[in-house]
Amino acid sequence: MISFQQVGKTYPDGTVAVAATDLTADSGRITVLVGPSGSGKTTLLRMVNRMIDPTSGSILIDGVDIKSKPAPELRRGIGYVIQNAGLFPHRTVLANVMTVPRLLGWSKDKARERAMDLLLTVGLQEEHAGRYPFQLSGGQQQRVGVARALAADPPVLLMDEPFSAVDPVVRKDLQTELLRIQSELGKTILFVTHDIDEAILLGDKVAVLNTGGVLEQFDTPSELLANPKNEFVEGFLGVDRGVRRLSFFSSGEVPLRPDPVVAVDAPSAEVLALKSSQPWLLLVDAERRPLGWLEARQVPGDGDLAKVATGDLVSYGHTFHAESDSLRAALDSAILSPSSRAVGVDDDGKVIGVASVEELVPAIRAAQDGSSPENGR
Repeated sequence: MISFQQVGKTYPDGTVAVAATDLTADSGRITVLVGPSGSGKTTLLRMVNRMIDPTSGSILIDGVDIKSKPAPELRRGIGYVIQNAGLFPHRTVLANVMTVPRLLGWSKDKARERAMDLLLTVGLQEEHAGRYPFQLSGGQQQRVGVARALAADPPVLLMDEPFSAVDPVVRKDLQTELLRIQSELGKTILFVTHDIDEAILLGDKVAVLNTGGVLEQFDTPSELLANPKNEFVEGFLGVDRGVRRLSFFSSGEVPLRPDPVVAVDAPSAEVLALKSSQPWLLLVDAERRPLGWLEARQVPGDGDLAKVATGDLVSYGHTFHAESDSLRAALDSAILSPSSRAVGVDDDGKVIGVASVEELVPAIRAAQDGSSPENGR
């Protein structure tokens, strides 16, 4: 673990970048430092690998003061990922990833094998190994940056706003990839971001910093959203923190009804019966996979759904997995649906049933009235 003990940084002109801070980043977990510009989050991060030296306090990694090692030796045991990847432009992707192992004296064959394995781990292919950074997309470059940081199998990984320079779609992919890699490797990660949504998504614990490097709150994402300690934290979290907290509760208790679900080859009598009692029908195929919503008034008079044109169906927005998805996913499914009903599916994407916004309310209230979230993230 990484332990900050009364760590502070004050520059010669009197500027306080980091106030005296006590903070512990747990072993094998992702600890996120988040805050506005000037809150000292990057300064704290860079003090771990001694790119910046604190003016007070001590930083320990697994109980060992970082000052007890020469800076170059310390840094070779710590992975470091920055914005825009920071790759060597004159070296191939493979050579970039091999950099630290070679500096540590690994043989070329061993370093090469490790680099190739890591490229696959971060979602790249063998064909990328011989390319140069300028031949890759921004997202691919960031993946190479992560692979390079992991090359020597360091126990600690520092990540300084690594995904902020890519577009939202790529950023989401990279965040998902990081969580996957972390589930496999279990590194101690200190991650800096200015984006509270990214912090909530990635962090096992989140440290919210204020201007001048003041630590305002250090908690799990769920606790942070439920109980911000002061106005600054509450304002930084934003007005939709209640909805975001639903991400930490299972949708497993959401009641799902089969009433408006009907197969395209259903008997006319069944279709007409549903038409008389439901404003919308959810059409499913022979495998019970959703096709779309159909307004009851558009159901043919004889109940023959084969006469329904594809253009008459309205998109269901998105489904949610009835066992593994969150309450937030279920609520979002209902809000995006033209019928205001969430569509719950199983592992095979087959419709189990639907739930209206009103039917989601009891499950949401139960979650927010004291039930424990599923996990810290």
